Amino acid sequence: MPASQRPIDNYIFEDIYKVSEDKQNIPALSFKGVSYTFKELNDSVNYFASKLIKKGVKPHDHVALLGMNSYSWVVAFYAIIKVGAVAVLLNYMSRHDPLVEAIKNTDCKYLVAGGYLAATREKGEFPRLLKEVGIDLDHELSLLKADLQFKNVLSKHKNIPEVPNAFSREIDSKRTSYIIFTTGTTSKPKAAMLSQFGMLNTIYHNLYKLDPVFPQKFMCLLPAFHCFGLLVINAYLAYQRTVYLNDLSNPVQLYKEFLKNKCGDYASVSFIYDKLARAPFWWWHRARFVKHCIVGGGFTSEQEFNFLEKKYGKGKFMNGYGQTECSPLISLVYPDSPREKQRSTVGTPMEDIEIAIMDVNTKKIISNHEKGEILIKGYNVFNGYYKFDKDKQPFDEDGYLHTGDLGYIDNDGYLVLNGRIKDIIIRKGENISPKEIEEELLKIPLFTKARVLGFPSIDDGEFMLAVVTLSKKPPHFVEETYLNELRKTLPSIKVPSHIIYMKKFPTTANGKLDEVKLREICLKKVSLFIDKKLARQTAQLLRKTGKK
Repeated sequence: MPASQRPIDNYIFEDIYKVSEDKQNIPALSFKGVSYTFKELNDSVNYFASKLIKKGVKPHDHVALLGMNSYSWVVAFYAIIKVGAVAVLLNYMSRHDPLVEAIKNTDCKYLVAGGYLAATREKGEFPRLLKEVGIDLDHELSLLKADLQFKNVLSKHKNIPEVPNAFSREIDSKRTSYIIFTTGTTSKPKAAMLSQFGMLNTIYHNLYKLDPVFPQKFMCLLPAFHCFGLLVINAYLAYQRTVYLNDLSNPVQLYKEFLKNKCGDYASVSFIYDKLARAPFWWWHRARFVKHCIVGGGFTSEQEFNFLEKKYGKGKFMNGYGQTECSPLISLVYPDSPREKQRSTVGTPMEDIEIAIMDVNTKKIISNHEKGEILIKGYNVFNGYYKFDKDKQPFDEDGYLHTGDLGYIDNDGYLVLNGRIKDIIIRKGENISPKEIEEELLKIPLFTKARVLGFPSIDDGEFMLAVVTLSKKPPHFVEETYLNELRKTLPSIKVPSHIIYMKKFPTTANGKLDEVKLREICLKKVSLFIDKKLARQTAQLLRKTGKK
């Protein structure tokens, strides 16, 4: 890996908002038309930290943080960490039961709460939540109360005292200071323990190359409780830019904010960029003010990449690859990367981290140019999963984090992904990558998105279903027509049993594909014919083998 121009250091979040005197009056955060300078942000953090201490919060206590994007949420996050506690970030779109499970499983003693979806849908939800997780009212702090409207607080308290750090800088930077739940697209979410050291070295160690081209205004269209949303908020603040927050609850308001603020840079997921591009009068605006669009979760297909480039302009999209466990960035496509690399890779690896490629069958390290599982070691790697035994952690004896992702590094040093190990479908003893089949499906002009799933089968090991979305649904969706198209280019063993049309794929709160939900929908859709098909195939196999 190339040598960095910045040392790996014991950075803490305080380094972001506690800036030099000449930069204190630069706007740091803007929410719903109200802006706060870096000095006001620092004062707000100290004020909230003192409130936490009065509540009894002590170093190492776990404090649940629940709420939509807001200035108060960001302040609460920094304040929890400043007093030495651990901020447990909760998904504000979660239902009641998953919230209860998350709070209890992470041993939270306190709850800081703003608005969240379940509370808007059911009367009495919040008192019920407190009761079921065993948190007393005196251990709860509301972000909605009038005394936490920070412009009023700052006008009343001119000299807010500095709250001292609970730890030395080295201990503070490397300790677990916040917990984020993995998105759980294919499995149950896990509580990932993260440090300031991991995220801030990722920011200072790699994104300095973007400092000259960062515009002054940036809008985050991602939830702050998610690792990628948190990263970009901290990254732009670290380079003294103004971050515009949106609570993401109202698509119409989101579009109005997009046009009103005319920020230069944005961070979101591809489906949000797609929604904006299809909004009324986009043809007039055409995002002329947009310089960079940072994409979390990548593009679903090359067709999607081409569509968005057409709507926003070439060379504006910055795709990357990461995991919550890696704070979260592993690689990034920079604006000056060749367009072909922007389209087909996830960029160059972060500086001074170690990447190894492991053969999934032999479990041995192979050349980086060969396909295998991606392993990571370095400053960006997390501290492990909360309450997991050592043998259940995703690290090997050499200290490498096993990502579960398949890929390789090409001759130009760019990382190329080939799917996930869990996605590999074993059919008649052969390992099949869904990505190869998905690429063939997306060559059919009518298909806009494609996902290939494997399901247990008595006869084949696994049978495959393909799920697609269409640019325009024809009067009759005849799957055999499209299966025949696949048979022209794929061997029979790689042709799915069925192709299912879906209006849109289910997604998680972070905009990623919710594969658990997708599998449930698929099984319901094929339940009318799947049993008959498998019964017939199994009977034929039994007759051939002579088994009863």
